[in-house]
Amino acid sequence: MKYKMLVCDFDGTLYTDDFKVTKETLDAVEKYKAQGGKFVIATGRLYQAIKPFAELFKLTDEVVTYQGSGVYDLKTDSIILSNEIESELAVEIYQYMYKTYGEITSPILFYEDKCIVEEENEFNKIFSQIVKVPLTCVNKQLDVYVSENKINARKILFLAVEKFIRHIISDLIDKFGDKLNVNQSSKALLECVNINASKGNAVKWIAERYGIKQEEICAIGDSENDNSMIEYAGLGIAMGNAMDVTKAVANYVCDTNNNNGVAKVIEEILLK
Repeated sequence: MKYKMLVCDFDGTLYTDDFKVTKETLDAVEKYKAQGGKFVIATGRLYQAIKPFAELFKLTDEVVTYQGSGVYDLKTDSIILSNEIESELAVEIYQYMYKTYGEITSPILFYEDKCIVEEENEFNKIFSQIVKVPLTCVNKQLDVYVSENKINARKILFLAVEKFIRHIISDLIDKFGDKLNVNQSSKALLECVNINASKGNAVKWIAERYGIKQEEICAIGDSENDNSMIEYAGLGIAMGNAMDVTKAVANYVCDTNNNNGVAKVIEEILLK
């Protein structure tokens, strides 16, 4: 088998727009695994939000979470690779965002596999419903909460007005780019993780554990936060529904998430 490891993003890649994993995708992944391939999910989701789907795919080893800032062992539910945003920096980020973009963004803190908000609103409730994780409301600004509790953030996320999101990302990169990995994971999601955290770095770390070479990896995704692993892999594939910036770095563009794009890659490329 030329590609010994297949790494797939979840939302927009393995998951359809109507929130399903198709039988065709499940069957193709099972066939790939049966022929000796290692299958890994790499997501921006919390561990508790992706574990049920890892179990659906009958995975028992690693899963990449939080854009690569946390790799978990599915057997033990323990984190085995970790990169966090230190408390002082997290406070600075939240303070800057409240002051500069408070009216057009809604902040979320990821800490201890929890989704923490200052209060519920229409935007974060929708997010919570999609990822099937309850919100933990602290009833205070998140810069204050982080400072009082000396919390290191696993990931910082902002729900943003879509037409402003690229400007905000550019601004954050200018201000914090030497300390943060900042990117867009969907139309209205802006995400910040430790500068050393990325899906690409997490994939490299897992591959080296198993002696899998870079050229033996295939990675598939749909968003900017997938770019690092798509660029790292020997075969980097963008979904047909992917962002233009993701298609631009891919070797190949496959079918969409709603039309079994991953299953077709497995059947038509990886197993031939």
